[in-house]
Amino acid sequence: MEGDSISRKKASFWKALFTPQSVALVGASKDAKKWGFNLLFNIVKGGYPGRIYPINPKESEILGFKAYPSIVQVPEPVDTAILVVPSSDMPKIIQECGRNGTKVGVVITAGFGEVDRKGKNVEEEMVALARSLGMRLVGPNCQGIVSTWNSSLYAHMPPQFPPTGPLGVVSQSGNLATSLIEAGRQLGIGFSRIISSGNEADLQTPDFLEFLTEDPKTEVILSYLEGLKDGRKFFQTARKVSAKKPFLMVKAGQTEAGVKAAFSHTGALAGSAGLFSGLCRQRGIIQAETIEEMVDMAAALAAQPLPRGRRVGVVTLGGGWGVLAADFCSQAGLIVEALNPRMIRELDGVLPPWWNRMNPVDMVTGYRKGDLLTSMELFLKSNRFDGVLLLGLGWRAWRGGFLKSWSVTAEDGMEAAGQDWIEEEGRIFADLQELGCKYDKPILLASDVIQHTPGYEMAVRQRRVAAYSSLPRAVRAYRGLVERYEFLKRVRGK
Repeated sequence: MEGDSISRKKASFWKALFTPQSVALVGASKDAKKWGFNLLFNIVKGGYPGRIYPINPKESEILGFKAYPSIVQVPEPVDTAILVVPSSDMPKIIQECGRNGTKVGVVITAGFGEVDRKGKNVEEEMVALARSLGMRLVGPNCQGIVSTWNSSLYAHMPPQFPPTGPLGVVSQSGNLATSLIEAGRQLGIGFSRIISSGNEADLQTPDFLEFLTEDPKTEVILSYLEGLKDGRKFFQTARKVSAKKPFLMVKAGQTEAGVKAAFSHTGALAGSAGLFSGLCRQRGIIQAETIEEMVDMAAALAAQPLPRGRRVGVVTLGGGWGVLAADFCSQAGLIVEALNPRMIRELDGVLPPWWNRMNPVDMVTGYRKGDLLTSMELFLKSNRFDGVLLLGLGWRAWRGGFLKSWSVTAEDGMEAAGQDWIEEEGRIFADLQELGCKYDKPILLASDVIQHTPGYEMAVRQRRVAAYSSLPRAVRAYRGLVERYEFLKRVRGK
């Protein structure tokens, strides 16, 4: 019975944080240069549908909302309070939140344990007080939270409003959370929840990971980590997370300089990089070197089936791309398996006589719908290959658009030719998606002009493709798929 009570209490807290019925901004301001204004503005601009209470003893109204001198005077218990007041005032403000019945406080303010021992003492006092009042805290020294599903709550500092999507984020750095959102925007992928956890004086990364693991709106979990306060708890939680959902991480503080920077940023203590990476592999955490690489992997995991091994086929619309692909794949631990005689004979029937007869398959001038799709399907239906990289799609549509823009009269034929190229590439793109579904194998696309392909934006929004602007990005994303498959095979035995 006690366990059920704890579970209900946790569920109530998470509901208050991510789908609140009411939000108060303590430290709200009319000054557009202050965070107290910008946070309130973002909440309003983001379309939050609940009740909003600005708290400022010197104002009667802010952004059209009635302002209250204290949260104690708000006429209802507030689910979530966003706190932007000086650190020295924080214990008093939390006491007032407790009198209101507030369930959770998101402490934006910095100047606590990341600064000195005095700040750490205030931080500890703040947490003890909040817990005695039945409150939980996010932060301090954080950027806020985003919850796109159900609540449209953009209670964070930057003017970013990512769409709903499958990625859940917990980041000890606010500006790295900002970078994650931007990387997602560039790939056309959205987010479920984004938590900037800051110093983690109360709630810590493992707590948020537990929530995201059970959150039905989150399919892939991403984390930026500087250090751990309880390594045992983190890795115990990580194993549970990875068993259910892909879990990716960028870990900072892996050099002496990085350790010092991490401590001065969030007060986090970083440990041995080698030991940490080994524990991550055991627990199924996929480590990335950069934010961009982590989001690239996440986009592939959200859109494509897992390969059942490391053997990859490569189809390229230009020879140089194929040569580099072989190098990049080898460096990433992927196997560019040779073609067998049967595949060579079948490809001889559709490709020009001078094609290279090896993997990567260079289409040379054989860039016709039937040739390309036949080549792709031979890789997909073969037991020798676990997935395919396709390089260069989009150039025909790009050239088609260029021809159309330079057409002068119908007699010059440029508009008709350009339109034919655009439509043909659109049909190829649609058929490629069908092939991926038919054979349940991943197809990752790499092209610096992929965005010109008809249907591309819709396919990305519907998560039918994983496409990248460069070959190295596609290869690293494919590696993430392989790592996920190998972990699941190891722990599930299949």
